[in-house]
This record gives sequence, C-alpha cells and structure tokens, in this order.
Amino acid sequence: MKYFLIILLVLVANAVIASDSTKHVFFLHNKILEDMPDSAYSSQYGVYEYDKIIAAFASRGYVLYADERPEDADPDQYSWILARSIDSLMKLGVQPENISVVGSGKGALIAMLASDHVRVGKVRYVLLSGCNKWVATYFYIDLHGSFLSIYEKSDHVWSSCDNIRLSSTGIQKFKEIELTTGLKGGYTYRPIDAWLQPVFSWIED
Repeated sequence: MKYFLIILLVLVANAVIASDSTKHVFFLHNKILEDMPDSAYSSQYGVYEYDKIIAAFASRGYVLYADERPEDADPDQYSWILARSIDSLMKLGVQPENISVVGSGKGALIAMLASDHVRVGKVRYVLLSGCNKWVATYFYIDLHGSFLSIYEKSDHVWSSCDNIRLSSTGIQKFKEIELTTGLKGGYTYRPIDAWLQPVFSWIED
C-alpha cells in the first residue's frame, strides 16, 4: 500500500480551496517499470525515460502524483487506490475538471478501471496505448469521465479504444489520436511532443 500512503501524504500537504484552478495530475507508468525498477529497458524500444517524462509534466506547474508500482501489481487493486485518491482530492475542494489521470500501457488499464469507480464526468483521463482485444476481453471496463486516447499506427500490440468506448455508459467526452511516429509502443518510452502536447492541451483546456 506504499502508493496509497504516499498519495495521502501529498494530498494533505497540498490541500486546496475550491476556487483554486491548479491542475492535479496522476501519472501511471508502463509495466516495464514494475519489472525493471532500477533501469527499465526494452530491447525493442530502448530505455524507459520515466524521470524525463515526469519532469516534463512537472515543468507545466501541475501538482503531480506519481509513484512506482511493485512488480505484478494488481490492476483492480490499484484502480481502487487511485479512485480513493481522486475522491480525496475532490473532498479537499479540487474541482473535477482540474483532475487528470494519465495512464500509459498498464497504467492506462488502471486508469480505465478507476474511472468506473469514480464515475464523475468532468474528471479527465488520458490513455496512452491502453486498449487492445485482450484488455477488452479479460477486463470489465465501463468508462466514466472525459477521455483522450492516443495510440500509434505502427504498433501491433496496442490499438484504438473505440470498441471499449462504444460499450461504455458514462463517457462525457471522448477524443482519439492516431500517431504516425513509426516508434510502435516505444513512443511512450520518451517525452516527445507528438504525445505530450495533445496531453497537455487536454489537461489544461
């Protein structure tokens, strides 16, 4: 429960009033960081530049909540941890439209599951390569909230979230972007403008 305890401590330290327009962002990393916490590296995609990605978000002035999950972290368990953290923020007075969850790979799965627990239309979610037939088959996902989905055309593992969108009952807003970087799933390994800029716009709009 390390993640939950850290989030609670940060929430207390960053208590805000309802009129504050500060953006609060949860970043949920790829699975490779669970498997290789000290030096996440893929022979196909290279180094997972987690610290640089986090720095890119922090440079925007967001209140950023990010922590490394343990190996083989249970998606459902962590979705409830995330949902409770979002609920705690709203109880502190943060407006739902000022709360965003950015999930990459397995982190996107956790974000989708959490949205069904939170069920607040104005909370924003970004799904970076989070959907495929396996996810849709083995997890019950009913999206609730406002969603930006991003996937890479050259990626044969992750694809459009359209099927999950069509079967969901609580989507307030949905936008999907197909990238053409040629990097396959490796685009999520580095902080490149192709995905960062639309994500920043989604958070700040």
